[in-house]
Amino acid sequence: MICSVHQPNYLPYLGFFEKANQSDVFILYDTTQFKKNDWQNRNKLCTKDSWQWISLPVLHDFGQKIFEVKIKDAARSLEKNWRSIQVNYGRAPYYRDYSPEFEKIFFSGTENLSELNCRIIIQVAEFLRLKTKFVKSSDLPAIETSSTQALIDLTKLAGADTYISGGEGINYLDMDLWKSSGLNIEFQNYLHPVYTQFNNPVFQPYMNILDLLFNCGDRSLEILVSKT
Repeated sequence: MICSVHQPNYLPYLGFFEKANQSDVFILYDTTQFKKNDWQNRNKLCTKDSWQWISLPVLHDFGQKIFEVKIKDAARSLEKNWRSIQVNYGRAPYYRDYSPEFEKIFFSGTENLSELNCRIIIQVAEFLRLKTKFVKSSDLPAIETSSTQALIDLTKLAGADTYISGGEGINYLDMDLWKSSGLNIEFQNYLHPVYTQFNNPVFQPYMNILDLLFNCGDRSLEILVSKT
């Protein structure tokens, strides 16, 4: 069984879901420390000129775990973010096919950042027809470890024997610890595909996942896993 672990990012980019597609179990690591102005509360929207940030302001204390973080002025902030999505993607070929479900999430009344992100991620996975099982680390037995050992512990809690790391993992994981864990490890080698973006003739890579869905519709998974 193959497992991957990642923080529940906000509107994650394509590589996040490519890794999920390779995994039997994907653990949304919401019990690790929140990093402000990282991918947990912002991402990129494609625009006619280039791209722009879309960000959610948050209320948090240093050292707080992701699942504890609240969205600042949640109703107003989420409405503002959704309007930005509408402005930039409202005329995309498949916007009307997918936007109603995401709009429901944005206007569901949630004030919790992790809850919002997890709901978006799971909805995207459903649209992509991924067979992956998504599990929040906060729903698993608590672990007291961190860094490499935490990833080992989470993989074992998932009942997996193989872990997929992001490509940069080779630079920061304790490989001796992995070798002694009895688990296999693989490193993602994600090659970003190029596809037509309706609002920009110059392809903008590493946009949020809605960029792919709204532009490519039911071809999104095929494009997501392509190597060209």
